[in-house]
Amino acid sequence: MAVSVHHKNLASLEEAKSFLRRVHRYIDAPTPFTSLIWQESWISSLEVLPILYTFKLGSQTIGYCWIASKNPLSFLPLSSWYMNQTGVADQDQVWVEYNTIICSKKHEQACLTSLLKKAKVDHICKLYISMSHDIAISKDITDNSIRVDSENVNGYRTSLITADLEKHLSKNTRSQIRRSTKLLEQDYGAISVIEASKEQLHSYLEKLGSLHKEKWGKSAEGSGFNNPLFLSHHKHLLENFSENVSIIEIKAGTTLLGYSYNFIFRGTVYFYCSGINYQFANNKIKPGYTLHFTLMEYYRKQGFHWYDFLGGESRYKESLSTETYMFKNLTIYTRSIEGRLASALQRIKQKLFLVA
Repeated sequence: MAVSVHHKNLASLEEAKSFLRRVHRYIDAPTPFTSLIWQESWISSLEVLPILYTFKLGSQTIGYCWIASKNPLSFLPLSSWYMNQTGVADQDQVWVEYNTIICSKKHEQACLTSLLKKAKVDHICKLYISMSHDIAISKDITDNSIRVDSENVNGYRTSLITADLEKHLSKNTRSQIRRSTKLLEQDYGAISVIEASKEQLHSYLEKLGSLHKEKWGKSAEGSGFNNPLFLSHHKHLLENFSENVSIIEIKAGTTLLGYSYNFIFRGTVYFYCSGINYQFANNKIKPGYTLHFTLMEYYRKQGFHWYDFLGGESRYKESLSTETYMFKNLTIYTRSIEGRLASALQRIKQKLFLVA
């Protein structure tokens, strides 16, 4: 039986929530980003919802995704689809990693193929899936596209299934952690870990946000904690899905090292963001390294299997991880006149960039 695809503009947030809670009873979501906790919290932060595309086997809904349509070149009929995004920067600062059609893995290829067929019928030139992971480009997908561009982004994680976490790190990393921890305990006091209670989650997140803004507020990307939509998403998540949230305060004696905001899902700790106190005169003190290693030990003792740093290049992620994996930003050009034109324009753009 073929998978059919349908789309609709939902009339209200309550209708959207009702749909999500119903369909997630049947979906095996492998990460927090494709689970009910993230999806409901994200749409609750939006004033206007993207278009909902649902996938069915017979009468049974087996998956869905949100689609935004954009056409940056108004003089050409080249609309693009963006999966699980709105196309508006402030609304999309709540980034989805492990992005895909939200369905059980066994249905992913069939759902994606049906979406590409629908895109062709609707004269869409390409489908963009940011930060996807482990989406196979099958024959069905290549048969329904003329080209697939892939941009790789490293992800990092650390196995916590070990009796000695330190031995799996490089000699240089071990040395930096030991030196930093020794200096902190010598000058300030013992390292302590305090996990927020349900009642403390909002105040811990606010304190983390203040430190995050100090570090990232003036950067090109900015801090999400200056974005009301970002804050609305996370406040909804804390209020409604607190069992999947862990916010930790780390101190040396009475001196704050920082806060870490993590998601707890199926034996994995997903490190989302931190607010770190960098105001230490001694440059041999590495508060970030000490914070993460302390957290990995803390979660290891609780029986978690992985500490996932998620995507993006950072020296601390590379140094503290035991495994590198790959995210892919996928651009799939539809097998259509619009897809061929968009693909040709992109190749010209790439050639001009190389010449320049």
